Amino acid sequence: MIRGKKILFLVLLVLVMNLAFGYNSKAYAYAPSYNYSSWGDSVAAPAAYEATRIVNGELLGVGSLKEPSDIYVRNGNRIYIVDTGNNRIIVTDTGFKSARVIDSFDNDGKTDYFSGPQGIFVTENKHIYVADTGNKRVVHLDDRLRAVTVIDSPESELLPQNFEFKPAKVVVDKAGRIFVMATGVFDGFMEFSPDGIFTTFIGANRVKVDPIEYLWKLLSTREQRSRMVQFVPTEFTNLDIDEDGFIYAVSADNNEQDVKRLNAQGVDILRRDGYFSPGGDRYYFSEDGPPRLVDIDVTDCEIYSVLDAKRGRIFTYNGDGYLLYIFGKIGNRLGEFDTPVAIERVDDNFLVLDKALGEITVFEPTEYGRVVNEAIRSYYHGDEEKSAEMFIRAVNLNANFDYAYGGIGKALLRKGDYRSAVEYFKESWDSKGYSKAFVLYRRENLRKYFPLMMTLLCVLIICIPFIRKYVGSKVRKLQLFNREELKYPLRLTVHPFDEYYELKYRRDKKTNLIIAFVILALLCLTRILQAQYNGFLVNYYNPLYFNSIMEILYVVLPVLFWCIANWSLTTLMDGEGKFSEIFISTCFALTPLILIGLPWVLISNYISAEETTFYYFFQSAAALWTLFLLFVGNMTVHQFTPSKTVGTMVLTVFTIGFLAFLCLLFFNLIQQLLSFAFTVVREILLRF
Repeated sequence: MIRGKKILFLVLLVLVMNLAFGYNSKAYAYAPSYNYSSWGDSVAAPAAYEATRIVNGELLGVGSLKEPSDIYVRNGNRIYIVDTGNNRIIVTDTGFKSARVIDSFDNDGKTDYFSGPQGIFVTENKHIYVADTGNKRVVHLDDRLRAVTVIDSPESELLPQNFEFKPAKVVVDKAGRIFVMATGVFDGFMEFSPDGIFTTFIGANRVKVDPIEYLWKLLSTREQRSRMVQFVPTEFTNLDIDEDGFIYAVSADNNEQDVKRLNAQGVDILRRDGYFSPGGDRYYFSEDGPPRLVDIDVTDCEIYSVLDAKRGRIFTYNGDGYLLYIFGKIGNRLGEFDTPVAIERVDDNFLVLDKALGEITVFEPTEYGRVVNEAIRSYYHGDEEKSAEMFIRAVNLNANFDYAYGGIGKALLRKGDYRSAVEYFKESWDSKGYSKAFVLYRRENLRKYFPLMMTLLCVLIICIPFIRKYVGSKVRKLQLFNREELKYPLRLTVHPFDEYYELKYRRDKKTNLIIAFVILALLCLTRILQAQYNGFLVNYYNPLYFNSIMEILYVVLPVLFWCIANWSLTTLMDGEGKFSEIFISTCFALTPLILIGLPWVLISNYISAEETTFYYFFQSAAALWTLFLLFVGNMTVHQFTPSKTVGTMVLTVFTIGFLAFLCLLFFNLIQQLLSFAFTVVREILLRF
């Protein structure tokens, strides 16, 4: 019996510790199919694509593919596979029923061969451009496999004398200009004229500077700097070109510009109007590292897809940068990859080339994928009625698809249903669409209810004297509060120098302390109301993570840290203020945040995007007003000079940082001790 009670006690102890000290971490374990919400959270989503078959060299009848590195689809009816390890190119139809091998070509009357080719591009007139990496050249073949141009040793003042040309990928625009991604080139893509003459570099990535390393370089000698790593732009990993001649490129720089759309001058014009910049997964385990984008494919209607080789996922975006769907995974089952290196599209089907396995996985759209694709294409072509119909179907299949609500809102806006449009734009977190619909909805209601509103206003103005007389008499009889005490914080905000002096030397300390706590409580209430009820255009709180207790702590803890830090410093600097006086003066200084914050909770629900300027202006004014009151209160309480007060406030901020560091260190130590205790208890339980 005693042993049973001990076991029960240990079990309860484990449960209590788990509930009390357990923490919620960001969930990076995604559902089998997922997307990201407007808040950036991963949410479950129906599968947009499913794998239907695997194609390898044996099925094509050409033997095993050895480390293939690229794939290209011409006009939707011919597929070109770069079989790098076998130094050849496989050509097949979209049904993979017939195939032929290109392992040689006619080079000025002589038979020539490829060596480790890595990239291919085919024009509409069947001309083939091959990045023949092993031979350090780009080969241009006509439709009879005769060499038209061979680019093997470009010369230019822009190139160093010891430049080694190692082309890896190649694309060609309709004007015949050749764009080459070469290994070891950090200045962007190499542009060649149709006859193979090097002209310039385009689209170089910005230099990514490590701040710590940069600081060391500033402090180092010339000899030490020469041995350090130079700051150079990140290399591109792949490229594609659309029907309008814009180059889509990817790199592995792990920033907001891993995906680019370059015009003829090499300027990035990619639209990034989505909830976040295109570039793969938003969250990942630190040990796995960020996404590594290795290929990009652009199809019609500005729809493009990027391939993350690290996790084997394909991310598809529309022209505005909104994420449409995600599929793929690293694994050993159908629809999973080992080393994916290239993606292409045949109509709405995806082809994913696996380098290690030497095979192609064919993905076909599900009903959800077809609906999303059709919705995007309809909207791109201006058929908003059909796009709205498709978006409604998409929402019925996936209620978490936030972008679809915006598409429905745009259709409702054109129909004149402004109220419904406002709600749908809110669901999609489309602030621009919401503002436009709200202005029209507000104007419509003003026209409708303006006579009634003016009538009520006139009645209210007439009745104000009677209301004040009646209500005022009743309040005075109840004596719920002292009017002078209530007005004092308001007077202090307007006349801080006089009122702070009276606060320190003449007023009752107990009363001041009660009012200070009331102000602090009202500020907590204001913050909670702002988080819950601020207007859509100015509210950045995720309702899924809203916690009233945390909002209170966000107010109380900074105030306490400020008071403790200020008191600790001023006791060493001959300050006259007591801790209670510092607390009271600090709380009184917070009054403007309440006076301005509370009314704007209501007003913010009736403003447009252009009018949010007023909201931020008043919020900034409240903050500056509070800072000024804090300065005057600190100076009066401690009897410091203005310059000494400013210095003290600056030091107080640094002291708060130090105190926060100590607190984090302490809680981290406590967490480790509790984790150790939890582990010991669990081991004991397992041994029973």
